[in-house]
Amino acid sequence: MSFSNTQRPACCFVLTLLGSISLAGCAALPTAKMTLPDQHTLVREPLVFHSDFRLPAHHRLLDELIRLQADITTELGLPASDEPVHLYLFRTPERYNTFMRGHYPDFPSRRALFLETDTRLVVFAHWGDRVAEDLRHEVAHGYLHASVQNLPLWIDEGLAEYFEVARGHGGLNRPHVELLTEALDAGTWQPDLARLEALDSFATMTQRDYAESWAWMYWLLATTPERRDWLREYLQTLRLEGHVQPLSTGLASVDDDANRELIGMLKSLRDETQRVARHESSALPE
Repeated sequence: MSFSNTQRPACCFVLTLLGSISLAGCAALPTAKMTLPDQHTLVREPLVFHSDFRLPAHHRLLDELIRLQADITTELGLPASDEPVHLYLFRTPERYNTFMRGHYPDFPSRRALFLETDTRLVVFAHWGDRVAEDLRHEVAHGYLHASVQNLPLWIDEGLAEYFEVARGHGGLNRPHVELLTEALDAGTWQPDLARLEALDSFATMTQRDYAESWAWMYWLLATTPERRDWLREYLQTLRLEGHVQPLSTGLASVDDDANRELIGMLKSLRDETQRVARHESSALPE
């Protein structure tokens, strides 16, 4: 599952609420007798929107979520799936929270949530101020799970963090850059892929884990064509064979000092952000 930036500290469970939580038969989706927000249904293949309020057929956020599938499949070199992703949208956080507490009391409180069962891909969310970010993150999980089985948790979350960023920003998640570079300066964090690869539950992920997962995916996708192609091949192998060696095992073929390169990238991104901020500040009228 996956959570929003401000809520992922203790998890990212991702629920982002919606991280990617695979129930695989351990839990059933709510039945028709439960109070799902299904008064209105809007089909925008492969997304199916269920809501307790009327959505315009061509709302710009819905259009963006449809385009997100092409963004993901093009960026990652994956085939698009026609498997539907069902989104249940509540008008208010109160309705959403009441529903989640009643039906999923063991889940942490989050603004949104992605669930995968044996037969369905489902997102729950409420229509709040950060719904665009939440839905991009959770729908990204849906598209990823429709195309690739058995995604390692940290890669699943790192990619969702990358694709939750609004179009036009190239996946650059600036809050994560700030969090990680501050930790670097304080001497409280260093990249550690083995630690990420050992994570097996969203409930154990911290905000820093989400940030580091994003950083590795951004480094592979956005820095050099060779790194991007290597990640694409890695995901293609996982898709076709159902399993693959830990990403860290093959990373030496891409870069023999990946940790140093990742840190250098983060510092460069921070410096560029600070330069832009100073320029914008100096341009303001006095």
